Amino acid sequence: MFCFDPTINWSTIIQLVGFIVAIGVAIYQFTKQRQLQKEKHKIDLQFQVYEKITTNIEISSPTGVATSFYMLFLALENARDKLDKTGKYFSPPFHSEDLNSEFRRVHANLWKVAAILEKYEIIVPHLPLFRQALAKKLRELNDAYIPLIQILPYVLLSEKGINNTENLIVLRNEDSIAFKEKVNTFSDIAYDLAGFLYDIQVELQNALLSPFFNRELPVRNPNDKETIVLTSRNKMMIQKAEQYVKE
Repeated sequence: MFCFDPTINWSTIIQLVGFIVAIGVAIYQFTKQRQLQKEKHKIDLQFQVYEKITTNIEISSPTGVATSFYMLFLALENARDKLDKTGKYFSPPFHSEDLNSEFRRVHANLWKVAAILEKYEIIVPHLPLFRQALAKKLRELNDAYIPLIQILPYVLLSEKGINNTENLIVLRNEDSIAFKEKVNTFSDIAYDLAGFLYDIQVELQNALLSPFFNRELPVRNPNDKETIVLTSRNKMMIQKAEQYVKE
């Protein structure tokens, strides 16, 4: 049976209610603050991850190495033509050590990108697949590079190799064609890799940054429909990437 306690008046009840409300407001504000801190930490982490990955991507494009090899091919052709006209052979101004050093630098940076993607692959749903595709293309690049580096010591002067122009091999006919094919193979893979790097940048921007800018970047749209584009927005491309990784 309810018994009213005359010692508790309305003023006390109002104070008690006010105290309870104050506690509720404090709890709400604390919870809200924790949520804001958590959201801020998430946003900071998103920007940090994006910066870490893209900073390495920007210094990892292999197209520069591919261009150097193509310029070398043209220089070798030009040197051979001058030899036929003048009887004198002048070695192209390239050094196998420099070309090898540049490739190794880019190759190491590319593997570093793959390692960072693996570290943070949870941030984007298909990033593990894209990392695997990138890694496979990297192995192809290395395989295409080996035949080139094996030829360089015989067609270029070097400190540890041939240092006399008369001892250099002059590429002619089938040898010249074969070298060009090797350069083209390396170049095709290098540009495929550059495309993959661009795709990953777009994927990261759309996943991590687009909510803050209310827009998305368009994905790569190559003319060759057989080209693989690493994007989460095209199921057919995802299937192509999966098939490529399994091959």
